[in-house]
Amino acid sequence: MIATVTAAATLFALSGPAVASVQSTGMRDTRYCEIFTIFLSPSPIAKVNNSYNLNNCRQGWWESLDTGELATEAGANLVTLNGPRYWLMDKVVVYEPGPISTFAGKEFREVATIDLAKVGLAPPPAYTQVKIQRGTKFVFRRDKPAFMLTDPSGRKFVMQSYSQIVDPALTYDQLRGIGDRIGLPDGWSYRLTRPRKDIVLRANGQATIIQDGLKNTYQRIHR
Repeated sequence: MIATVTAAATLFALSGPAVASVQSTGMRDTRYCEIFTIFLSPSPIAKVNNSYNLNNCRQGWWESLDTGELATEAGANLVTLNGPRYWLMDKVVVYEPGPISTFAGKEFREVATIDLAKVGLAPPPAYTQVKIQRGTKFVFRRDKPAFMLTDPSGRKFVMQSYSQIVDPALTYDQLRGIGDRIGLPDGWSYRLTRPRKDIVLRANGQATIIQDGLKNTYQRIHR
């Protein structure tokens, strides 16, 4: 599970006193990476640490990381890497952001947690709904492209980040045409839409996310 789930939150402030919230705009198609620190006791949990606005997750540095060394550095049982990824919303507010930690000389902020007692350590199949603990507000501006999934029951999911984990050459401009590449299950559909009003997704402590066959991440739209 850990290697395939994105935090879907963001980082904005430098180290210092705790703050109630932080926000960023102009995020569409900007790069970030995540490091998941996994602690198995007293109850298994993953802490999601995100690079956004703290470092640019340079590709050579990212590829050089040793997860065993990172786990030792963090005092964790395991570490997994999630990225590189690129945001698709236009604005994010993160409520009660976590602390900043240093990994291999680069700063990351804790932005979410995952209860591994419910999710497990093994990666779930694509299109499995996963609940992640965070407090965020995502804003997708009206009249800008939004990449949407709809399941057989009519539930909708909007892509919050695209991934270069499976396809390192995937770009923003290619997203409109990937419907035949993401392994859609029977009854599911994928489309590009330009919403007439802002899409605002709030996670008041919990969000539901899924990933497609290319590990692009979507958040469920709750009505």
